[in-house]
This record gives sequence, C-alpha cells and structure tokens, in this order.
Amino acid sequence: MNSDFLTPVQMNRLNLNLQPIFIGQLFIVEALHHPAYYYQGNEYIQVLGSDEGINPNFISDFAQNYSTEIFVHDEDFDYINSKLKDELTKLTRSLSIGNIKKNAIKQTNYLSMQMENLYKDPFNDETLTSQFQNSKNLSALLIGNKDIHKAVFENIKKSKYHYTHTQPLLSSVLLLSFAQSLNLFNNNELEELFLTSYFKDIGMSFIPREKFEQSHLNEFDKILFAKHVENSMLLLEGRVPFKSNHLNLIKNHHFLNYKIQALVSDQSAPVPTKFLIGVESILLSSIDVLVAMISDRPYREPVTSFEALALLKDVISDEYPQEFRSMVIYIKNFL
Repeated sequence: MNSDFLTPVQMNRLNLNLQPIFIGQLFIVEALHHPAYYYQGNEYIQVLGSDEGINPNFISDFAQNYSTEIFVHDEDFDYINSKLKDELTKLTRSLSIGNIKKNAIKQTNYLSMQMENLYKDPFNDETLTSQFQNSKNLSALLIGNKDIHKAVFENIKKSKYHYTHTQPLLSSVLLLSFAQSLNLFNNNELEELFLTSYFKDIGMSFIPREKFEQSHLNEFDKILFAKHVENSMLLLEGRVPFKSNHLNLIKNHHFLNYKIQALVSDQSAPVPTKFLIGVESILLSSIDVLVAMISDRPYREPVTSFEALALLKDVISDEYPQEFRSMVIYIKNFL
C-alpha cells in the first residue's frame, strides 16, 4: 500500500471535502473518483489513488494495519451511498430466495453501512426511506424465519461497525425474537416494534462522533445525549409512517435508564408519564439496556448477561414479573 503525505495547504483544503466511512463500504465499488486517505497524527496520508482498483486485499490490509475508517471525497461518499442503496434494493427483492440466513446476514451488513451514512446526513429523505423500507423487509424475513435470529444477532455482534450503528440493530433483532416468543403480538405489531426499536436512536446523529468515545461527559454533553430521544422523534415524524404511539415510544425509550441511574445513585427517578406503563415500552427499553450492557464500548468492558438481568430485575420485576421471568429464560437460551 503506497502512502503519500500532503502539504499543509492541501491538508486544509481536504478538511472541507472529506468524509470518514467504514472501510467495508469500499466493497460496494470498484474504484473511487478521488484519492482516499488515512488520518494519523493530525495529517492525511493518501492510501488510494483516484480510479485505482479496489480489491478485497486492499480492504483487509487497511483494516488490519490502519483503521476501520477511511476518508473519502464528498463526491465519492455520495457515489458509494447511491451504490449501497442499489445493492440493498436488489438484495431486498430476493431476500427469501436461496440461502435465507446468508441473505439476512448480508442485509444487516448493508443496513449497518447505510445507517452510518444516514447518521452523517439525517435529513436525506431518500436515504431514510431506503433504510426504512429495507429494514421493514428484513423484519418480515426474521418474523417468518425464527431459526435464523441467533445467527443474525451473532454476526452483527462480531462485526467491526461502530457501536452506534450496531446497537439499534442488535437490540431490534433480539427484541423481535423475544417478543415473538411471547405470543402477545401479531406479525404487524412485531414489525412495528422492530422498526420503532431500530430507528429510536437516529437523534444520535446530532452528537459529534468523538463524544461516543469519552468515558466522562460534562453537563453540556449530558444534555446533548439526553436530547437524542426527542431529536429522534422530531427527525422521524412525518417522514416515515410511524404511528403516534410508536413516536412516543421513541421519545420515552430511555425511561428505564433513568430508573437505573436513580437506583445506582440512590436518588428518586423521574416519574414516568402515563403512556410509559405498557408491555411494548418495557420490552423495548429492557432489551435496549441489556444489549448495551453486554456489548463492548471504547470506555468500558461489557458485563455478563446475568449481571445485566440482575440490574433489570431491580427496576422491572415488581411491575412486570411474568415478562421478566420470560426474559430471563429466553436470554439464557438465546445468548
């Protein structure tokens, strides 16, 4: 891999025109129209020339020796995003043909890539519509094929995508799988629950990427993070066909986090609104908390599923004892 260093003037110009993307997105294209770069020590290093062929060896070598992110020109970002939408559309049309498990895993990889692009441009209606429709088709495939849930979940969990793009998908797959086992919801309700869970964190797109790597946040950062639930609802309302109760689920999906924080700090938790008392909100929030706790983060180690369930027991088992018992049994078998 040839690397070329740039002059300070070139560096300043590049800052205005480059976007970081997951290196795996280069699988979508054969070549870029502009050079691509690796960022190290406050400078860009060219690692790929314009119109230079891209092969799996380059992608693998870059990911292993450099980073999971590569910087591409704005025009190439749009080009990759367009190609990704096309690939998702093609795959969606044939999800139930051939090896269903393989198709579902490939679909979740594409969705994770496109979710990253959507976070960079959350007001792009075309990308949002594509993400919503293809996620809806994935949920239908999962509902009809219970035996692939665990394989799909495990593949997402071991992937190298940023956790802000995998967390919603991991929690949504597990939520759908668990909710389906309860026999409380019909297929349309399961689909709506999956989509609500998957898009609930899109408001995170307003938070600078570097904040997600910090272990300590100042008061302004905490407010910024807390507002993501309301921003998610505002970003989605009127742009995708969510019902008002599902938008409210999104707006209030962190109520269990507040109860847990109050429990840990020995303080009173915010009183939830009347809407929050319901099985859907309990299931969605519980699974989201559990998946986050058992997943690795740059600023902390994961906990075991038993430790996560023990914490959830303290905040939901009194009001929802049957659902909590079912969750313990299901999580034990699933994980």
